[in-house]
Amino acid sequence: MIGTRLGSYEITAKLGEGGMGEVYRATDGKLGRDVAIKVLPAGVAEDPERLARFDREARALAQLHHPHVASIFGVEESGGVRALVMELVEGPTLAERIAGGPVPVEEALAIARQIAEALEAAHEKGIVHRDLKPQNIKAPVDGPVKVLDFGLAKALDPVGAASGDPSASRLAASPTLTLGATVQGVLLGTAAYMAPEQAKGATVDKRADIWAFGVVLWEMLTGRRLFEGDSAADTLAGVLRAEIDLAALPGETPPPVRRLLHRCLERQPRNRLHDIADARIVLDEVIAGDDEPSWSGMPATATPGATAPRRWLAGGALVGLLTGAALVWGWGALSTVAPPASRVTRFEIPAPEDRGFVRGLALSPDGSKVAFVARDSNGRASLWLRELDALAPRELPGTADARYPFWAPDGRRIGFFSGRSLWWTDTAGGAPLAITSTAAPENVRGASWGADDVIVFAPTYMGPLQRVHVSGGEVEPATRLQEGGAFGTHRFPSFLPDGVHFVFFAALGSGTEPGELFLGRLGSLEAKRLGPSHSLAVFAEPGYLLYTRGESLVAHRLDLERQELVGEPTQLGVSLAGSLGSSGLRELAASATGGFIYRLGSRGSTQLVWVDRAGADLEALTGADEAWHYAPRLSPDGRSLAVGRYEAQTGGLGEIWVHDLVRKLTDRVTFDDRDDFQAIWAGSDGRELVYASVQGAGLELYRTDLDRPAEARPWPTLEAVQCADVATPEGRRVVFETDDGRGGTSLWIKDLDGDGEAVPLGSGAASELAADISPDGQWLAYASDATRSSEVYVRRLDGTATAVRVSADGGGQPLWRRDGRELFYLDPIGRIVAVPIASSGGEDLELGRPEVLFFANLQENSARQYDAAADGRRFLLNRAGLTDDAPIVVVLDWPALLPREAP
Repeated sequence: MIGTRLGSYEITAKLGEGGMGEVYRATDGKLGRDVAIKVLPAGVAEDPERLARFDREARALAQLHHPHVASIFGVEESGGVRALVMELVEGPTLAERIAGGPVPVEEALAIARQIAEALEAAHEKGIVHRDLKPQNIKAPVDGPVKVLDFGLAKALDPVGAASGDPSASRLAASPTLTLGATVQGVLLGTAAYMAPEQAKGATVDKRADIWAFGVVLWEMLTGRRLFEGDSAADTLAGVLRAEIDLAALPGETPPPVRRLLHRCLERQPRNRLHDIADARIVLDEVIAGDDEPSWSGMPATATPGATAPRRWLAGGALVGLLTGAALVWGWGALSTVAPPASRVTRFEIPAPEDRGFVRGLALSPDGSKVAFVARDSNGRASLWLRELDALAPRELPGTADARYPFWAPDGRRIGFFSGRSLWWTDTAGGAPLAITSTAAPENVRGASWGADDVIVFAPTYMGPLQRVHVSGGEVEPATRLQEGGAFGTHRFPSFLPDGVHFVFFAALGSGTEPGELFLGRLGSLEAKRLGPSHSLAVFAEPGYLLYTRGESLVAHRLDLERQELVGEPTQLGVSLAGSLGSSGLRELAASATGGFIYRLGSRGSTQLVWVDRAGADLEALTGADEAWHYAPRLSPDGRSLAVGRYEAQTGGLGEIWVHDLVRKLTDRVTFDDRDDFQAIWAGSDGRELVYASVQGAGLELYRTDLDRPAEARPWPTLEAVQCADVATPEGRRVVFETDDGRGGTSLWIKDLDGDGEAVPLGSGAASELAADISPDGQWLAYASDATRSSEVYVRRLDGTATAVRVSADGGGQPLWRRDGRELFYLDPIGRIVAVPIASSGGEDLELGRPEVLFFANLQENSARQYDAAADGRRFLLNRAGLTDDAPIVVVLDWPALLPREAP
């Protein structure tokens, strides 16, 4: 296998083998990362029923994301070989650690707590490990614990075992035994950790994992196996009958841990600890210094010499008082008091009543105030301020449609994006003031306020960062894209304490993870690479960058003198999913006083859903957590749907997919190494697609025939092209957008075939985008900011008549009904509005009274994220899936999470 390719993965080394298959190290050719590839045994790969069930189980397991769980990235098949692509976890296993003797009590409890966290996360999703043992646990000395092979026992069981067939149940109890491994040590290794009911072939649930957890903890503390025999049968006999020797535990084992082991190792499942979260709570309290945890659902177990060392009693009551003080007085009061022993404090800030969160939060430099964006049930968003010594947040006036707030160094002023502008407002009162123009709020990518009132910001989703003074004036470049480089976008800048240097995230193509962190400086367009990242980074005292690796939040020491990251990052025990709609974005901010805030969310998956004219669901085309979609477009005959797609779990580059709506089939159209998105239907037979494609910093339009998708070829237009919007009804001309050089867009039209020049469709005085053409080919509908806010207009495609404004109070994403009788658009709060068309003949267009249909909850974007059936009775929505009800979490004294030996 070494040196061969499996899909986009190149096999580079063999890591091991066992009953569940051979494991290899491989390099992901697309994302440039190392992964682990588990090649499935022939018994699975050659059994269609087992293989189908394995695929279903793998999809479920791929939803499990936790800092202490090795992630599953996907399933790959090539040349008849079926393999599981997983996170590559370096370091020794817990079995290797234990081989050197007992693990010190304090260290063993810390490891056990991380294992319990992993099991808790899995059990909450209904996933049972079934084969927990030291060989399946990575436990590096200076890094986080990772539990491997979650749920694979069930996924790889014979079909009969999965269905409860008694003849198979005995084998199903152990994946190692099931798959016929011949290595005696492997057989004994699995048998030694099986719960009694599992050894008997009975049905197992999460309590089997709790038994195995107890066996593993006992083994860590004693340095030897709890159950051993000369054969697998002897070992299983010990599991069923041997005495549980708690007297063998070290004398310094705390009494609560002894009682915990007693409950975990009850042979009768009904008498065993029922929830691993209870074990985690006990370990939390013991580690924190409470020798008698408040949870006491376990009987005392008398053990000679079992006395607790004084270190387990250190200061628990005082820390509890300080935690309460933080909640009552707020962070500002706490930051002035140095507790005798540093301990992390966490609490939550919920959304205002009857509102949900929208992307964007910020923490004031002194850590006393949180700014965030919230919206009501009608989708109206505004900026809110929560002072941590207040009981409730307050709304800041004049901040409608705000996004991405950021604080000034003085902790009084806040900047934000709204409309097509960058603004600032004083939290003490007064109307917001505009600074400069930008793209629409859904397309900007963050800002930061530095020294001398200079703001560095990302005015759109493509290109470098820019800088401007808060008083306005000339906008200048702040960074420069590398010519021919892989990064097409710089985004989410964040100033360091000196107000001159700033860190930012550089994303692949038009914005895909993972990317790189760079360090920029005011006065220079050059930037220094810091290292790989999956997200934006924020500076947090004492001298760290907080960012994500995968979905794990990490702290990485930043040497300001050398301007580079040093050492290895430390995981902080927080999992932050990204947003495929805005790669690199995490809801994360930090202060200069030892605290940070974050908000959990999903990866931003969207769902393609048919709804009726009232917005009621009719049919879902995709799962709610399946992928992030972009710009769905129905074919001219309404039988097919083209859409951009980004995988929800792995992210990566976008590809174009086509859904056959009649036959219920889905096909991927593009297979290149570019970021492909926003496809439109074109060509005289309606079988061609024109789509945008990004490689590095360059964007081109491509065209492909669905009968020959592999023959996709560039469709040359203009250098600053952004995307294609629509083809004329006969499919021979295409309207596309270009960057107008002022942060906006311009509309052009060009023949699909031939070498004719592109022709501008607008005056160039305002930004125009999201065009659609009437079914008779006479009228162009589009969005424009000619009045400083986005409105929908129509004008004759040939330019012979004055434009007519359609929307009354803002609008975008226009769409003509296929029979020409209505024009739809999206209003500012996300509702679809229908405007009757009385007549489209002659020089004038007769428009009827607008009718609000329903709130669509679409994926935020200026490009149209919906389509409609020909008769206007059904709508296809690209429905947003972002979590907006998760609270903001405030973390105080976060450096206590760092290893004690860290500076």
